[in-house]
Amino acid sequence: MNLAELIPLPFLATLALTYSAWVALSLAMDRHYADIHGRSAEPSAMLRRRSRLLARLALVVAFAVCVRDSGWGIGPVAWLGTMTIAALLIVLQLCYAPRSLLRTGKPALWVAGLLTIAALVT
Repeated sequence: MNLAELIPLPFLATLALTYSAWVALSLAMDRHYADIHGRSAEPSAMLRRRSRLLARLALVVAFAVCVRDSGWGIGPVAWLGTMTIAALLIVLQLCYAPRSLLRTGKPALWVAGLLTIAALVT
C-alpha cells in the first residue's frame, strides 16, 4: 500500500483549498471582517481585491484537482460537495469563534498548497 491509497490527498487538497477560499471571501466582506476585527473595522480596497483574487484562484485549482482525480463525470460533483463541507465549517466558525479564522486561514492555505502539489505529483 502506498501513501495515496491510505490518505485521499486530492480530497484533502480540495478541502483545504476551498476552506481557504471561503476564508478569503469572508475577509473581503464588510460584515465578516467587522466580526473578526471589531465593529468599526472595514477591509481596504486592496485587501478586498486580493482576497477575492486568491479565493477565485483557490476555487479554480480545487476544481482542477477534483477533475484530475475523478474525471469530468464525478469531479465537478466532488468539487461542489467539498465546497459545501468547507462552507459549513466556515459558517460554524463565523458563528461561534469568528476571530479563529485569523489563526486557521493562512495555515490552511499553506497546507492546501502542499497537499495540492502532493496530489498532482502522485
